[in-house]
Amino acid sequence: MYQNLINKLKSKNDLSRDEAREFIDSVLQGEIPSNILTEFLRLLNLKGFSSEELTGFAKAMRNISNKVTYNGHVVDNCGTGGDGLKTFNISTTASLIASCSGVCVAKHGNKAITSNSGSADILEAAGINIKLSSEQVSICLDKLNFGFMFAPLHHSSMRHVAASRQEIAPDKTIFNLLGPLTNPAQAKRQLIGVYSKSLMKIVAETLIKLGTERAMVIHSADGMDEISIYDKTHVIEINNSEMNSYEIDPRDYFTCNSTIADIKVNDSEQSLEMMLSVIKNKDTPARMIALLNAAALVYISGKSETISDAVKICENALKSKNVDIKVNELIKLTNSFENVR
Repeated sequence: MYQNLINKLKSKNDLSRDEAREFIDSVLQGEIPSNILTEFLRLLNLKGFSSEELTGFAKAMRNISNKVTYNGHVVDNCGTGGDGLKTFNISTTASLIASCSGVCVAKHGNKAITSNSGSADILEAAGINIKLSSEQVSICLDKLNFGFMFAPLHHSSMRHVAASRQEIAPDKTIFNLLGPLTNPAQAKRQLIGVYSKSLMKIVAETLIKLGTERAMVIHSADGMDEISIYDKTHVIEINNSEMNSYEIDPRDYFTCNSTIADIKVNDSEQSLEMMLSVIKNKDTPARMIALLNAAALVYISGKSETISDAVKICENALKSKNVDIKVNELIKLTNSFENVR
């Protein structure tokens, strides 16, 4: 079967959604030799991804994942990574602020791969236990409006693709796009940053095909897979099956006199230090960019009509010290569980 698919890719023909899903399902069950997968991924890179292929991949991964159940609406903030800018962990900081602004955040993430600090790294550095069962994540969501899902514990079958991805590295593969599309809590509202503007439409189309209700797919003109405070950010907003493209100009929200170098870090400890400065509401560039991204989460959740209103809501969360309190509560709760992994 897979030789037919490889021949199709060699001819630069797109795979159908079902073809992609069935192939990756076999991969995730360990049925495809790594040399075949490596060839498949390289050919897919040469051809370019389609939204049908990405949808098929995502459906296969979702089906086999270790899911988190929550009786309510959740929002996720998970980027593709790979922008190479080595900034502090903006998405995690923004997610914590949003969770204190009326939004339930089911944060999907991993340790650093291309950055100097992944979401798992910064949370561990803060003393939060990330190795939780699905049931324990659900308790965190219910009690604290925030739960972190450590990707390797929810997508253990990804071990079958590790050798091929390592062989292809430093080149990216379609798997770089799948983290944000495979949230174990089945988040229907998402803020997704991508490492290239050329991928925005494909990711947006895929989200619609996966049944996403509301989302913003973003890439900033300065290269970040976040909403930037240094340059305009390209946006495709999804509202049910409708797509709307526009730009966010940070000057509409903040006056920033710094450079991107001011939010770069060398490791998770520096990333934590910067995150804690935001949580303590210190007036820094890190605070500005975290607020703007948190505001996008509040906006996507439907808690505000505009991003401007959402910025004010998030500012109040920081001023109230609720974010600082939330981090301490997360440390206490996540380390209180019995049989923690």
